[in-house]
Amino acid sequence: MHRPRPAVGLSLAVIAVAGVMSGWGTGTAMADPVSGGTLYVNHNSQACSDSGAGTESRPFCTVQAAADLVTPGDTVRILGFDNDPYLAVTLTRSGTRDAPITFTGEPLLPNGPQASLTGSASAPALTVRGVHDVRVESLPLSDEGGDGVAVTGSDHVTLDRLVINRPAPSGPATGSAVEVDGTSSSVTVSRNWIGPGSAYGVRVRSGASQVTVTTDVITTMRQGGIAVTGATGADVTSNTVWAPCSTGISMDGGSSGVVENNVAISTGSRQSSTCPTPTAPLYTVSPDSTGQVTGDYNVAANDAAPSAPARPEYSWAGTSYATSAAFRDATGQGAHDIDGVMEYLGMPVEHSPLIDSADATAPGELTTDYVGRPRVDDRLVTDTGTGTTTHPDRGAIERQDTIDIPSDDAPSPTQGIAPFDTSIKTDATTSWGEALTYSIDFGDGSAPAHGPAGTPITHTYTTPGLRTPLITVTDTDGNSRTTSYGGVVAGTTTPPAAALSMAPDTANGSVNAGSAQFTAPEPADSWEVASRTLSFGDGTQQNLAIGTEQPLHQYPAPGTYTATLTQTDRFGRTTTARTTFHAADTFVATDPAYDTEKTIAAHGVLKLSAATLRADSNGVDAAQLQIVTSGAKANGSLTLYTAGTARPGTSSITFEKGRTALNEATVKVTPTGAVDLYNSGSGAVTVNVATVGLQSHAQYADTYHPATPVRLLDTRNHTGGVTGPVAGNHSVTLTVAGAHGVPAGAAAVVLDVTATTTKSSGSLVLSTHGTPGSSLTGPYWTTGQTASAQIVLPLKDGKVVLRNAGKGSANLVADLVGWYGTTAGGSEFLPTAPARILNTRTGTGTGKVARLAAHATLKLKVTGAHGVPATGVTAVDLNLTVPSPSGSGYLVAYADGTPRPGVYSLNFTKGHTAANRALVKVGTDGEIDLYNAGTGPVDVYADLLGDYDVFPTG
Repeated sequence: MHRPRPAVGLSLAVIAVAGVMSGWGTGTAMADPVSGGTLYVNHNSQACSDSGAGTESRPFCTVQAAADLVTPGDTVRILGFDNDPYLAVTLTRSGTRDAPITFTGEPLLPNGPQASLTGSASAPALTVRGVHDVRVESLPLSDEGGDGVAVTGSDHVTLDRLVINRPAPSGPATGSAVEVDGTSSSVTVSRNWIGPGSAYGVRVRSGASQVTVTTDVITTMRQGGIAVTGATGADVTSNTVWAPCSTGISMDGGSSGVVENNVAISTGSRQSSTCPTPTAPLYTVSPDSTGQVTGDYNVAANDAAPSAPARPEYSWAGTSYATSAAFRDATGQGAHDIDGVMEYLGMPVEHSPLIDSADATAPGELTTDYVGRPRVDDRLVTDTGTGTTTHPDRGAIERQDTIDIPSDDAPSPTQGIAPFDTSIKTDATTSWGEALTYSIDFGDGSAPAHGPAGTPITHTYTTPGLRTPLITVTDTDGNSRTTSYGGVVAGTTTPPAAALSMAPDTANGSVNAGSAQFTAPEPADSWEVASRTLSFGDGTQQNLAIGTEQPLHQYPAPGTYTATLTQTDRFGRTTTARTTFHAADTFVATDPAYDTEKTIAAHGVLKLSAATLRADSNGVDAAQLQIVTSGAKANGSLTLYTAGTARPGTSSITFEKGRTALNEATVKVTPTGAVDLYNSGSGAVTVNVATVGLQSHAQYADTYHPATPVRLLDTRNHTGGVTGPVAGNHSVTLTVAGAHGVPAGAAAVVLDVTATTTKSSGSLVLSTHGTPGSSLTGPYWTTGQTASAQIVLPLKDGKVVLRNAGKGSANLVADLVGWYGTTAGGSEFLPTAPARILNTRTGTGTGKVARLAAHATLKLKVTGAHGVPATGVTAVDLNLTVPSPSGSGYLVAYADGTPRPGVYSLNFTKGHTAANRALVKVGTDGEIDLYNAGTGPVDVYADLLGDYDVFPTG
């Protein structure tokens, strides 16, 4: 793969990546190894074990474990991630000439996983100790101040295609990237990238022999790039040493060998603690080595910028020379050396003196450059080097021909329904004018097709799929460039199907009943899909990616919404999928507190704001209120309704002159939370209003669980553990949670509470146990009256307290109606506009005008009308009224089709209109039953305020 010359100043890290992208070639003189076994190391594998055999399925966890077991001919493959390095390794086992041992990482590719070794100040990343016939290749290494690789007492060792780097030091640098000690011989250091940070790039110690340092890139060393001291037969060939802070290449201590084809580049560094001698010569051969060292075909690229300090290019036998000409004339060495070439770290520019000017016969010269590109003949440059087999450039980086593939060399057509034919040809050219051939891998598993550039190749795609053709253009030197094309679509005969499902938005058991969690799974044949759009059914939409997507959507109000996923494929064909979401409300419990006390004039309206009702939080659609009337100047009733809407013909509480009355009611609120309260009486009345709960479609809150009504407390017969009337100003504590299906963690309970056999007038006060001040008023009564009320009360520890606030005793009764909590299977709330769905005086709800006889049951259909769904309804929120009864008694409201429970829903006294809220469980047929337990017939009104529902999920 050919790469352009990098710009001046390109970072070294980028240069290193650019090098490894082409892969690494061959070029060592080592004999082909005898095939042996393969040991695997991968500490990122969950199956790794250092006690195993190092197989691919159960690799070693450490490199050292493999190094301790490897035998001649074996290859150790080191796998893993670059951000999880292996610890330092010492190699102590040898191969043979015919069966060397090889340690190798993965091919050095950018942005991919790459195993690496790391050392410390006291331990090199890799130590090669007392071994022979060992090869280490394709590995990154780093250290923390010591040597990167240390070769001691070893021979026939090759270090090839390594990347050795560590952070630049803040003080004087120490250690060498590669250190070869004086007892080692026949060591090859080839095609490595050695980054900044060490004192020396490659350091060869006194006594070493036959050491070859070839085709390496060594950058910004602090004490020396390549330093050979007292070594015999040392060949330093075709290296690029960039920006050294000291001598680039030195031979001293009586060393012998050859220095050829190297490029030493100065960039004008200034002296500092980390750059001690920036004016040292680029090449140095000491007096005791000049008789045994020859130098030629080298390049001294000395930055001549005005800011650069003076720097000689050569030092030979203790004398410095500023130019190659002066060096050549004085010593007879460097006959073909050149200087003044302002080349930087990168591929030589076209027509550079570095191109085709090296000695191809130099000892250690390889047939590839440091990233594996071949040494080639530049057709635009006259060869000035020596040797005819190859045409090497000087340094480690070889100029390559530039292959240009036009951007419009693309398949035509690029899509069709399989099977379909496409054709492609390339008009690629090269800067050297070479003849080109090309091959195309069509990406469908078929064999690549070949041909000369300019000749079209036709192919039939027989099976559907998204294909990425690869075109590889090759010149006569074997260099190639590969380009991929965005994708050829061989389409299916029918477009991919769309799918969409929905689930409630839950968190810790609570539900946001107005928020839906959609799932659009990745479609089959997803490669064929071009776009997906999810319309939520409320006028908004969202574009989805092609993979599995799970958008969360908050709806603006309760209602039924149809969400539609529209999927468009690359051919413009569409498919859709739909699901229905029922946005509703869940119950937000509030600590009871009387929020306002006002007097309403006759036929007047009291406006209650959102802040007053505590209904100004997210998504509140309805408030559950308790209303207490007192001081009425005349009989009448109050109607609670949404502000700004027409007043309905319903009542929320009925009161009589001079008597206190109480009831709970649910009311829809405006977007700002406001409601109106109308007084139908001919005289003023004082009202006290408390918020006992809110219904919101935009908060994580609780669902309602209607119960089959059951009696929890009756002091007349010891039910609930209390026997006998409760004295005035005395209390009983009732355990609600933990029995009758109410869980311990229930948030609130709905009770019908009754006082009977009352010995004085009075009222009942209900409190949350363990929460001082959290209380509500229950029913009010006169002496001898039986009075009841339905109360919603928060729970803290599962208990409630009932206090007789009268002076005289009374028997107390409490019936369970339902509870609010997080248990699965609960119901969500839909508020409705108040509507009278039963009036026995007019026949509404029954179809005939007739009072409900004593001990008779009335069946009332409550689903499928007035905004109540036809199915899924579990309970309805009603206000029951018995107007001017001719006798005394009570009503029992319960689910049709179930046994009548022995509980009170509404108590009435002869001649006194009675009203009570009733959350009534609904039968499977959508009906409820109303039973008259009184002594005579009564009229009954039922006003609908809302319903509780279990909605299907899609």
